[in-house]
Amino acid sequence: MLKVMRAVSVTPEARWSALLITAALLCGLWALWPTVFPAPRAPVVSHTELPPAQVAAAPVYPATASITPLVTGTLNLNTATEAQLESLPKVGPALAGRIIAGRPYRSLADLDAVKGVGASLMKTLTPLVSF
Repeated sequence: MLKVMRAVSVTPEARWSALLITAALLCGLWALWPTVFPAPRAPVVSHTELPPAQVAAAPVYPATASITPLVTGTLNLNTATEAQLESLPKVGPALAGRIIAGRPYRSLADLDAVKGVGASLMKTLTPLVSF
């Protein structure tokens, strides 16, 4: 005797559930693929010459009949007075004192070690100072 199979009706909710579960499993497999099958990654070494470093030109401060700037060109941090340091943008009396206390400076890394000198101040002072 042949058994007659009854057709099972599938509701739309069951179809959506099956589709979402399948999509979740595929996303999980896709996320785990690099862990399960790692691809060898060798560093790429190029022997191309780097472009020359571009140094910004020293700013020229305008002078008037009654006002002359304290600083012209770049300011040497190792020899500058407190008044000259305070003439730099974003440098007040307290920071000027810390800069003087941190002497001698040989590079921007030494200046970056001073408390109160952050990335934005370094970007501002880079074309204005020398060592």
